[in-house]
Order: sequence, then C-alpha cells, then structure tokens
Amino acid sequence: MAIVTAATLLLFISTVSAGGGNTLINRTVYHLNPYSAGAYPRNMDTGDALGDLYFYLGQFLLPLECENVSPESRAHFDCDNPERVSKDLVVTRVRMTMDSRFTGYSGCNLCNGTDPFSRKPCEVGTYICDCETRSSDPNVCNKHYVGLANVTQMFGPTSTNPTCKSALNQFCAADRHNGTDCEACLKHHALQLHNQSCGEEDFYRYCPSPWNNCNPELPPVVPWGCWASNIPRKTGGYWYSTLKEGEGRSWEVQSLKTINETCLKKTIVASVEKHDTKDCFKGCGPQRNESSSCWIGCFFDTILGPTAKQSTELPLGGMSVADIEKSWSKAFVPEAQGGCPEIKY
Repeated sequence: MAIVTAATLLLFISTVSAGGGNTLINRTVYHLNPYSAGAYPRNMDTGDALGDLYFYLGQFLLPLECENVSPESRAHFDCDNPERVSKDLVVTRVRMTMDSRFTGYSGCNLCNGTDPFSRKPCEVGTYICDCETRSSDPNVCNKHYVGLANVTQMFGPTSTNPTCKSALNQFCAADRHNGTDCEACLKHHALQLHNQSCGEEDFYRYCPSPWNNCNPELPPVVPWGCWASNIPRKTGGYWYSTLKEGEGRSWEVQSLKTINETCLKKTIVASVEKHDTKDCFKGCGPQRNESSSCWIGCFFDTILGPTAKQSTELPLGGMSVADIEKSWSKAFVPEAQGGCPEIKY
C-alpha cells in the first residue's frame, strides 16, 4: 500500500494550483501487468474500470487470435505483449489525485527488447512511452501532465462517409480485393481522395488487411476480429498516462491494491456465465474450456450480443455495461465480502 504523506500532498496541491484555481480531481484507475513490473504507475498507462475492461476483455480472444501470428498482423503485437501473455499477471487498483488539465495520451508499453512503436531498442522489463496523439504540435504530449484518451474515440470503429465511399469505389473498386494493388491505387489517387473528404482511417478500412478483418465487404469476416472491434463500442471508458516527469506535479498516488489476474478472470467468467440466458455454455460440453472457439463464442455472444461477431455497425446486445463493470469491480472488494485476496509487494 503506497500512502501519500501530508507534506507531499501539500506540495502537490500547491504545485497544481499555481496556474490559477484548484484543478485537482480524484480518480480510481487500474492497470494489468506482470508482477515483476511493479504496481506503482510511474511511466505506465491506466484506465478507469470500463477503460481497463476494454483492454482486459481482449485476453479472452488470445486463444483464437494467437493461432495464426504473422509480423504484419494485429496478433503479432497482442501475442508478444508481456502485459497480455506473462505467467505472473496481476491487476492493480490505483486511487490517485490528478490535475484535470490533461495532455495528449502516451502509450506506455513494457519493453521486450524493442519499442513496439518506434522500433528502437529499449531495456527489457522497463516501460517505454510514446505519444499516441496525432498532432503537428510537438508539445501535444506534455510529460508534466496526465495524458488522457477516450477509448471510444481512439479504438472504436467508424464509418466512411458516403462522399468518400463513392470516390473510393470510383477509383479503386477494381483493385479492392488485392491488398498490394489496392494500397497502390489509394496512394496513386491520394490527393483526389483527400479532396473528397477521405482520411487515413478510410484508406485503412478500404483495403484487405490482417488488422482489419471484420468487414463484410472484404470476406472472410473473422469473428474474433469483429469482437475485438466491438469491445470498445460496448465498454467506452478512458485511459490515462502518468509519466515520471509529472509525478508530484500533476499526479500522486493515494493507495494501491493488487490482486492476481487469475482471480479477476474467475470473477468475470462467473458473472458472464450467470448472464447466459440461452444456455449457450452448456452446449460446449461439461467441462469449461476457455480456449475453445465454442466457449469464447458464448462468452462474447453473452457480453456483446450475437450480431457482434459479424459486423461493427449493427446494434450490440448482451449484458448491460453496468453489469460488466460490476463483474470487474467486485474482484477488488474486501476478501471477506467475496473479493480477491490482496497481493503484497
């Protein structure tokens, strides 16, 4: 348990108030990482309950996602990510005070030898942070403030507007189903397409891609790819980045509570299976097999609804957001009330 001393908190309050007016807010956030990486969120990313659920629910996709890994695919990042696949994963609840004058969000990843964004070498076992906010302003990610990202805006699927869609089909429909030719066509007509209100996301969605495998116009549609794209539609939430330069200036930890990831997982699984009103899980056999496509399908049908495996535009169903959040928060209540045992550092 990390506790802020009165002197430290007083210094923190005076620092963030110096710019005019008290901007302090309290937030409860969470992060998932190997036990060996530590609990204190210096140079780490955290999320509120829904924001971290967005990241965590992707854990249930890994058995399918990691079956066919290539250097170009989304799975290459997820299935090599120590914060997803380490054997000693823990989840920490962080209660902190922060300055509400947020800056651009920085993605902080646990280094496995190479920075996943810059591709530069980094020290294994340390966190490396990269600004993920697109802007021409070099100061958009001010390290002295807390970075903020809206999960829905950052990761949620979007639709191509009719004007752009018409232009894309006009110029590149004949090449659309060949990834190399399609990308070459978009590059050749980039200026004309930009003039028809097309942006990078529209280009990304138009051509075949190992990262974009939930588009009925580009079969085959991969169910796990659709579930991955629909999770942020369901959870929403926010992510925060707390860099070391801002510690004591724009953010300060009040308390920490760490639990084993396997206990959190059991809590969520129990809640989801309880909400299975169609007895889907029973059809997967007498033994729970969380790696089987049948069980994974039932899990996401229960959370997101049955349409979520085929489209990112159809309405979602499944569990309420409130019930999903309860399944997460329940793991952090005192053990005497049914929560998970606390892990000490």
